[in-house]
Amino acid sequence: MLSLLARALSPLDPEDFAELWDIDNHAARGRLLVCAPFFDRLLRWGGPAHAVSFQHEALRVAWAQRSAGRGEAIDARYRGAIARCTAESSRRLPAYFRRYASAHLALGGAPVASMLAFAEPSWVRPVSAEALARALIDLRRLRDRLKEEVERCRSLTPDLAAALVRCAAAQGAAATLGDAEPWASPDADLVTPRLDADAARALSLVALAAEVSPSPRAGVLEKAFEIADRTGARWSSPSALIAVAEAAEGERRTRIARAALDVARRSDGGDAPRELVAAAGLLPEEEAQEVAAEAIARAGGAPPALVPGPGVSEASAVALERASRSLPAPQRIRVLARLLAGLPAAARARAVQEIERSWAPWCFENEAEAAAVAPYLTEPLLERALEEVPVWPVHALGARLVALGREDEARALALRWAGSSAGYQADALLRLGERLPPGRRPEKEIKALIEELAPEERCDSIKEHPSASVAILGAEAALRTVEDCNELSGSYVRIVALARLARALPEAMRAEAARRAVLAFEAGGADADALGDLCDAAPWMSPADAARLLSTCLFDASGSPSLAGVFQGWASLAQLAGVLRRAGGEEAVLAASDEVAIAGRWLHKMAISQRDQ
Repeated sequence: MLSLLARALSPLDPEDFAELWDIDNHAARGRLLVCAPFFDRLLRWGGPAHAVSFQHEALRVAWAQRSAGRGEAIDARYRGAIARCTAESSRRLPAYFRRYASAHLALGGAPVASMLAFAEPSWVRPVSAEALARALIDLRRLRDRLKEEVERCRSLTPDLAAALVRCAAAQGAAATLGDAEPWASPDADLVTPRLDADAARALSLVALAAEVSPSPRAGVLEKAFEIADRTGARWSSPSALIAVAEAAEGERRTRIARAALDVARRSDGGDAPRELVAAAGLLPEEEAQEVAAEAIARAGGAPPALVPGPGVSEASAVALERASRSLPAPQRIRVLARLLAGLPAAARARAVQEIERSWAPWCFENEAEAAAVAPYLTEPLLERALEEVPVWPVHALGARLVALGREDEARALALRWAGSSAGYQADALLRLGERLPPGRRPEKEIKALIEELAPEERCDSIKEHPSASVAILGAEAALRTVEDCNELSGSYVRIVALARLARALPEAMRAEAARRAVLAFEAGGADADALGDLCDAAPWMSPADAARLLSTCLFDASGSPSLAGVFQGWASLAQLAGVLRRAGGEEAVLAASDEVAIAGRWLHKMAISQRDQ
């Protein structure tokens, strides 16, 4: 009894001893009554729960030292009691083990598997803010234990990958429950966050599917399709359904796209026209054109609302090109400008001819539209565009001049609009250098300008133009320049520059750039803003670095923690899918996908109850 008490983290009451001795409460009380007269000078008895503790901390420490030889047996008692209390079928849970179970296991270096009970809905119970706070502490101890195992293994085994996703899902669910406060109000909304989490889970499965070979990919995608089929019609995000539909084929693709169409039609958000256009590209041709016309009407013909940026699919571009023929010429050519990159070659050629016929001074209202048209300008149109440089982006016009063999004019244009600033001039010439063939690049000028810049400015130039920097400065010089940026204020710039160099350097140097990027990320306090670029460098990371990055960032680096945020968004499983693949291979990705599929159990019973009411 004294040895058990010496290793306790707070006083023990009869129920606690009953668990440790694996006997019933009545028998435990009887045993304590028999012991009491012998230990009056050592122990303190009393309190509302009849808890037992040593009279003084020095006595506890002395007995712990005296019984050190029995330490393993005593720890086994605690582990056994914790296993019984945390079992899903357990009907009793003494307060001591609710509060200290995870601490005992963490202090004893328990296997991860023995701590996974803390990531179960039966443990993370939203009965009060205090209960959730304690559950989050337990999950943090599990998360820390996972990090220790990742460091030890120097990679991510399938079991560790599954445990990490399960723990993150529990953390996200606890955060969502904490925001909803269901213990405070019977009207707390848990249906909406559950549906948001379903959409996020489906998207993460689509991302994970892209990281495995074709044979298992179908199984991972099937999990995403099942989620979309079950609850997709009630999602708030048409874009999530569109992404799932793009991964599907045949009749299923059409069905999910129509579900996205219904959600977009119900939406009153500003993205609805764009989402209608995206859905149109997944529908049969005649239906697609009707939906594109609907999008035009919804947007009032405004090009930015229809095609806010690059990336429109060919099918969507074709449908919108046809549906927009009735628009007035000024709107029509602005829509065409935004569609050029997505149109098939013949349709693109016709669109360029139409733009040329309808051209008017200052007909494009912003740089995005002008930049979209620039690669397709004919010589006559290029001359007109050069007269409108305040609107037309200099770098895009310079690239077109180079493509047409007018390199000297491109260089003069770039320097004229760069002004006297060394930074602006270096930026302009690096952009130009990306387009010029070796031997024709302004290498001496760029190197001289780079020398004039402060270390952080040099690093920023390489961050913005990694390929040109490697080609013009040389691979070693580019890497060295980035490493010379040691100012704290330049931490983000340095991390991103290293991550982007990993794609631009010769193959033999890419792993080193990726390694330095991860180290800089960790040394800089895990700046979440750099995470997107860091993930792009995953193919060149070592498995150990990738595993460490994943265990550090998943959910923990999210700016808005929630159950949905575990699976989609910043620091989510979807964003980190490539890192996961690098950390543990295809087996780890498949193990993670299984956990994503079962994460639908979180919030489930409460959401169903609310819906039925």
